[in-house]
Amino acid sequence: MELNTDNYYSAEAAREYYSASQIKAFLSCEARELAIIDELYEEENSVALTVGSYVDQTFSGDLDAWVQEHPEIFNKRTGELKAEYRQADQMVNRALSDPVFCEYLQGEKQRIFTGTIAGLPFRAKLDFYVPGVRIVDLKTCKDFKSGYAPGQGRLRFDEIYNYPMQLAIYQELVYQNTGDRLPCFLACITKEDPPDIRIFQYDQAELDTEMEILKQKLPRIDAIKHRVIEPRRCEGCRYCRKSRVLTGPELITELEVLE
Repeated sequence: MELNTDNYYSAEAAREYYSASQIKAFLSCEARELAIIDELYEEENSVALTVGSYVDQTFSGDLDAWVQEHPEIFNKRTGELKAEYRQADQMVNRALSDPVFCEYLQGEKQRIFTGTIAGLPFRAKLDFYVPGVRIVDLKTCKDFKSGYAPGQGRLRFDEIYNYPMQLAIYQELVYQNTGDRLPCFLACITKEDPPDIRIFQYDQAELDTEMEILKQKLPRIDAIKHRVIEPRRCEGCRYCRKSRVLTGPELITELEVLE
């Protein structure tokens, strides 16, 4: 299928193409993502995700149309924005107050690229793309503090959410289509009061490493997506809690202790 703005997020596109978000979802919980692809489960949008979308649409999309599709952001009694979305306005205003931050939000917005990685079809939709110059992804985040990830120890905030792998995918697809291997940046706004802003650039060596890690993980992910092997359950997400089927008691001493 030929991707466009209307069908990019369709179920058909999710079945035909891989994307950074789909890979990250598989790495988070294989069973949940396969259920989503099969249209057996739909993840509910959290307030945090909706706040992020509000900020994204302000800078890179059609905010007016998005607002019409999300009446839940308004107080039904007063008609005003709910507190969390007034906070999103504060985040937007903080970003707009900084000339350097605004500079990195210039370029083509929501540009779609397709290509292949390890022989598998991939798609990407870039927040901000300046041909021959740079790739920028806009992120809203709690803060810039490091944190613990199960089985991985302490990681940078961006590593917890696999942002380096996401930018490595974007860079590779742009390279395949243009011949330019462009520098990649995160434009980040925190949900703190007051919000903090940073522009982070990725070292090429890290992006190269992330691409190699992705290629090592793809055979298993593709085997799951095509029902060759059974997906693992993370046993901690909404899907796993909702679909858990007990087979008997468990030894409490085998319960994982997270840092």
